[in-house]
Amino acid sequence: MGSKVRESRLKAAVKKMMPFGMQKFIYKNIVRKARNLKLKSQKKIIKESIKKELIKIGLKKGDAVIVHSSLSRIGFIEDGADSLIDAFLEVVGEDGLLVMPAFSALNYDESKKIYIFDVKNTPAYAGAVPETFRKRKWVFRSISPTHSLIAYGKKAKWFTEGQEKCDNPYGKEGPFYKLLELDAKIFLIGVDQLANSSIHIVEDKYKDFPIKVWTEKSKVLVIYPDGSRKIIYARWHIPNLYKKRDNNMLEKPFLEEKLMRIYPFFNTEVRVIRVKDVADCMERLAKKKITIYNPEAYKST
Repeated sequence: MGSKVRESRLKAAVKKMMPFGMQKFIYKNIVRKARNLKLKSQKKIIKESIKKELIKIGLKKGDAVIVHSSLSRIGFIEDGADSLIDAFLEVVGEDGLLVMPAFSALNYDESKKIYIFDVKNTPAYAGAVPETFRKRKWVFRSISPTHSLIAYGKKAKWFTEGQEKCDNPYGKEGPFYKLLELDAKIFLIGVDQLANSSIHIVEDKYKDFPIKVWTEKSKVLVIYPDGSRKIIYARWHIPNLYKKRDNNMLEKPFLEEKLMRIYPFFNTEVRVIRVKDVADCMERLAKKKITIYNPEAYKST
């Protein structure tokens, strides 16, 4: 099926020239408002309908799943983000695990000359669904000033532990490797590979990764939900790397190798792929010196 959410090359090029803060401002004040106006004229989507679609697509009881989503692209959902979240939780059940990105902008305190990450209060910039999910009771959050994950389920506490000990946010002791251990599924709802955070696992997993992507470590003050504080040292992606990378070059190998399937999902579509398949495919490419940071290398193969 033809994709409804892939960005045009022109649009992607314009975004690469635009500061990330400006992109967020335009999305929040123009794009999202325009979508919301359109949604008001649409038929309501109820939670039970969402559950039926998720089951039809292949989500099962006991699954571990990381969800990236654009709520407004799905349609007019009754009770909004909560209905989508509850639909996933009710399908995977008590033994399942629901994960979402809670990525956040760096917060630098000029007076204290240190980065600060407040686990409870630092908002996620990845959309309405993860921000709603983040505020729920018994949702745990991993410790990273830029790449935290949030999770709900029996294994949620274990899942979110250890990221602060890693050399980078995708290190072996953190939650991204646990997605591999759990054989988690990725659901990209109304979004494409630009939203797929698991594509960065290869940057730690493949030790000969051909591109330098991480900054040097910086001191970060972590404020825990109970008010306690701790200093950690963290890395994040080198600024302006987003201008070089083309996440969507991965669509071709994912589809050609039959690793990913695209299904209609109300007013948009959902991409489904296993985290392990993403990591393995990207490692095979990296061994050929092909990465999202030099997409022209893949075009020449």
